[in-house]
Amino acid sequence: MSPKLHVEAIEITDAEPAGSPGHCSAAVQVSLADGRQFSILAATPSWFAEAFSGAGLGYYFGPLVLFVRTMDLAVVRRAVNEMAKDGDQWLCRHDTPRTTLGKVLSEFKAKHP
Repeated sequence: MSPKLHVEAIEITDAEPAGSPGHCSAAVQVSLADGRQFSILAATPSWFAEAFSGAGLGYYFGPLVLFVRTMDLAVVRRAVNEMAKDGDQWLCRHDTPRTTLGKVLSEFKAKHP
């Protein structure tokens, strides 16, 4: 088992709101005490469903998404700390080059019409 990581900072950036408050996607920037940084795509299920439908996609595969009930820093912090509880495997799996989920879906649609 890997040692527990120390999460030093968590920031929600590049929010893409839609509809009701908290209904959005965003990039979650995570900094660890050892200097590593991760960028995680996060979204509420309702935002993703609306964006998926609006893009006319029949399927999606690509970077992983952290789903949260609301894009609230306390919820995101809890999820990230849980991801880091047993090491960095979940942070590494979700790490995505600095981008937004809206851009990821647009690029996916362009490649898979």
